[in-house]
Amino acid sequence: MPLTGLLPIARNGGSDTLFLDLNPASHGQLLAFVHAISWPGYLGNHVFTKVADNFDTYLDSLFIDSDMAEDAWAGVADSDPSDPWRRTVEEWLDKELPGWRVEAWATS
Repeated sequence: MPLTGLLPIARNGGSDTLFLDLNPASHGQLLAFVHAISWPGYLGNHVFTKVADNFDTYLDSLFIDSDMAEDAWAGVADSDPSDPWRRTVEEWLDKELPGWRVEAWATS
């Protein structure tokens, strides 16, 4: 895949890369290259894909909606309060969705 006109703007510890497309025909799109993870149940092939049509759309997608928060909590709600993953989810929700603990899905 030619990278002409693509500006790398972010990279994680696994070298997955987010690109801003500067090409005139598709200017402003965000694209990502995600490396495969050779482990059962994980991404089996490298992926190069469009993430968003423009930067504003990408930024709008970064917030946590209530359904996503509810799903994340449902996965850990019945685990021991000292479980490291549960504590990670709690910290994430506390930071990104203040007030989540009073939602009906969090109190039942």
